[in-house]
Amino acid sequence: MIKGNLNKIVLCATADNLLAGIWYAGKLQGCQKFINHEDGHAAFAGFLQQHQSTPVYLIVDAVEEDYRLESLPHTSGAAKRELITRKLNQFYRGLYYRTAHFVSRDKDKRKDDHYLFVALNNDEFIEDWINVIQRVDAQLVGIYLLPMLSKLLIKQFKLAASDILLCEQLSSGLRQTYFYNGRLSMSRLVPNVPDEASKLAYFYLAETEKTRLYLMSKRFISLETRMSLVLVSADGATKQISQAISQEQGLDCLDINTLEMAKGLGLPLDMLQDMPELLHMQLLANGNLVDNLAPEKLTKGFRFRQLKQAIRIGTVAAGILGVVASAWVFVQGLSNQTAYNQAVQDTVVQEHRYNDVAKSYPVTTISANDLQIAVELDKRIAAYPKSPRRMMQVLSAALEPSSQDALNNVQLDRLRWMLSGDGNVKDDDKSMPVTASPTTNNAQVNAGVPLPADAAALYEVGFVTAEITGFSGDYRAALNTVNSYAANIKTDARVAAVEILQEPVNVSSFADLQGSTADEQSAQKPPAYFKLKVILKPVDLLSDAGGVKQP
Repeated sequence: MIKGNLNKIVLCATADNLLAGIWYAGKLQGCQKFINHEDGHAAFAGFLQQHQSTPVYLIVDAVEEDYRLESLPHTSGAAKRELITRKLNQFYRGLYYRTAHFVSRDKDKRKDDHYLFVALNNDEFIEDWINVIQRVDAQLVGIYLLPMLSKLLIKQFKLAASDILLCEQLSSGLRQTYFYNGRLSMSRLVPNVPDEASKLAYFYLAETEKTRLYLMSKRFISLETRMSLVLVSADGATKQISQAISQEQGLDCLDINTLEMAKGLGLPLDMLQDMPELLHMQLLANGNLVDNLAPEKLTKGFRFRQLKQAIRIGTVAAGILGVVASAWVFVQGLSNQTAYNQAVQDTVVQEHRYNDVAKSYPVTTISANDLQIAVELDKRIAAYPKSPRRMMQVLSAALEPSSQDALNNVQLDRLRWMLSGDGNVKDDDKSMPVTASPTTNNAQVNAGVPLPADAAALYEVGFVTAEITGFSGDYRAALNTVNSYAANIKTDARVAAVEILQEPVNVSSFADLQGSTADEQSAQKPPAYFKLKVILKPVDLLSDAGGVKQP
C-alpha cells in the first residue's frame, strides 16, 4: 500500500480492452474502457496525462499464463535472490514478466522453501499499453496477475475446504483457479463463454473436468481427491448452475454472490454486473498488493518520484523542526534575559542593603583582608586536634593589665609553638639579631615549678619573639617592660615556667659602649628586640593541682 497518496489509478488489461478506474481514499470515482486499438491507445494517453502524478497499478487477465511449484533450499539475503533468479531463468528464459511467490516452508527434514513461479507466456496484448505508460511518463507501480487477487476472495468468504476450484465469470471469460489450503496453485482462463443460459451448466461442468484432468496430470490432486467447486457471480446467475451440478454430478458446489461484498466496498452494483473485474481492482486499490511481475526498469520512474517525494517531505520536516527549534531557543533566550535582568535588580538591591548595614559597623583600623586572613587562620588552627590556642590566650592575657602602660608598646612578631616532654628544647630560629647572652642563673623568672619526671606528659612550649615599639634609647625602661611582661605571664596558673632567652639590651660587663651623650639625636638606636620561652602546664596536671582547666 502506497502511503501519502490518496489517488490511485488501477488498470485491468485483457486481450481486447483495458479498463481504467480512478480511486480516491479507497472509493471509486469513475472508470473508462479503452479498446486495444490505436484510437484506444491515444485516448488512454490523454487519460494518463490528466493524472500525471497519480500512481498506476496494472492488473493482467491473460490466457497464456504459466504456474510452477518448486522447492528450494532455505536461504536468505543475496543467496536467496540469486537462487530465485537462477530458477526464473531456468523456467522462463526470455520472458519479461515473471515472479516467484513464496508459498510455505517445510517443518521437517531440510525445511525447504516452496515457491510458485509465475510468468506471462505471451505479453503482446499489454505491450501497447505499457508503451503508452512509458511515453507519458506515468508512475507505474507494478503489474499483477488477476488470479493472485482472487486469493483474497477465499479469505473474504472464509472458505475452509482444502481443495477449492474457484470459478469466476469475467468479461474475458471463465476464470478457474485452484487453491490448496488457501494457497494459489494454478489458474486458467477459458474465453468464449456461451450466452445461452441452458448451455452454461454443461459448459461449467465440462471445463471443470478439463481442469481436474490437468491438475491430476501435474500431480496437484489424485483421482480420489474431492474438490469443492465455488461459483462466483455478481448477479446470482450461477445459483441455478450450482444446484444443477450438485444434484446431477454429486459434486460439492457452492454459489457465492458478490453483491453484499460490493456494497461493503462501496462499488456501484450496476457497474459491477457489467464489469466484474472491478471487484479485483477495488481489492488492489484498498492496498492489498500481491507479487509484482514488472521488472525494475518499468517501475524506476515511480521509485524515483517516491524518492524525490521522501526528500521533499524530509526537507519540509527538517525546516519545520528548525523553525520549532529556533522558536524554542528564542523563547529560552527571552526567559534567560528576563532572569538575568531580575538577577541584576536583585544584586543592586542586595548591594544597597549591604551598604546600609555596613554603615552601622564600628570603625576599625584593621583592613578587611587582614580580618579575613585572621578568620581563616583561626579556622585552620581550630581544625587541629592540638592547637596553640592556649598559648596565644596566655600571651594575650599578659598584655591586658591597663595599669602597666609600658606593655602597650610590646609587639609580638613571632610565635613558635610545639608539644614536648623535654623542657630544655631549643629554638632553631636564627633570623633575629642577637643582642644579649643571658646567663642561666638570672634567665628564669619565678621558675620554681620543676618539670615532671613523667616523660609521657607533654608540655606546650612557645618561643616568643617581640619588639618594643617607639624605643627612644631608654634601655632600663625596656628591661623593666620585658620583666613585667614575663612576670605577668608567670602569674597565669596555666604557666609552668618563663625564660627570657634574649633581652633588648646587652647587660654584659664585657660589652663596649659607643656613641655620644652630648647629641642624642645623632645616636643610632638599635631596635629593642627580646625573646621569651614559655612552658605551659599539661591540662591533666593543671586539673590535679586544682587550677581552672582552660580550653
